Amino acid sequence: MTPIRIARSFVAAESVAELIAAEYDVAAPVTCRMFSKLLRTQDNDHYLTTAGDGTQYAFRIYQQGDRYHRAESDYLYEIDWLRFLREHELPVSYPIRRRDGGYLGRLDAPEGTRYYALFSLAYGDPLALKDLDQLYVMGETMARIHVASDSFATPHARKPLDLAYLLDRPLERIRRNWTDERAANLDLVLTAAEEAREELRDYIDAGASVPGRWGPIGGDFHQSSVYFNEVNEPTFFNFDLCGPGWRAYDIAAFLSNANLMHAPAERSEAFFAGYYAARPLADEDHAAISPFLTIRRVWLMGAFAREDGLVGHTFVGSI
Repeated sequence: MTPIRIARSFVAAESVAELIAAEYDVAAPVTCRMFSKLLRTQDNDHYLTTAGDGTQYAFRIYQQGDRYHRAESDYLYEIDWLRFLREHELPVSYPIRRRDGGYLGRLDAPEGTRYYALFSLAYGDPLALKDLDQLYVMGETMARIHVASDSFATPHARKPLDLAYLLDRPLERIRRNWTDERAANLDLVLTAAEEAREELRDYIDAGASVPGRWGPIGGDFHQSSVYFNEVNEPTFFNFDLCGPGWRAYDIAAFLSNANLMHAPAERSEAFFAGYYAARPLADEDHAAISPFLTIRRVWLMGAFAREDGLVGHTFVGSI
């Protein structure tokens, strides 16, 4: 029989429930069901978990580490950061301790080793982009996360969101995948990318010497990864793309994800008013947001031009 390679497997919800009951101090019986976004194969796998006392959790099985070139330390960095943020009373979905005292588990899937963790569940509804009060709170809380994280320390390394990650490797994938028919578009992308890099050259060179400019960031904050409850209190979750990076890029990523650049000005003004209330930006930081918006677009193009077969060919069409 010809051997085959498994690109992606899915664990049965019943098996996940058994694993949680065996490894976590949660009330029995434990039931699980897959979240509907499961089939978005560029994402991790998530299971809504309900304990016997009615408490609900989110169980995550990370994709195989080869996809983002991750090692165990990358996941432990994320878990340590979320625990740090919770200890500093910031509203995040946080990891739940296992009976063995750790927070990260691993299983042998058909495609290779995959890691998993159990998290508190974020309740409420996604950020409403027309709600100026919520946009203000979004900006203020992002800034509080950035400020608090200046003192974060962990022994676990995580790959940084530097220009090699945000620009160089995405451009390599785009060059490999865009056909001759798209050569004109490729030239535009390459030119815009190099202009953004040049605009940021002095900013990045001075970054290490400027307090607060570089540090832990979410990397992918958007309206669907922040839920607001009935009294407009947020909970941030899904930190899968976090890591050491530029705070100005974190802001640019949110502006891009929420498409605030093309929305009525009052919305971005509400967001920035909240951010400035907790962490005023230097002129250089604010000016860096624009070229980081370009870099964010390039990164997204590169993310949807992966050759590993998980995203699907339709994402590599015209952008």
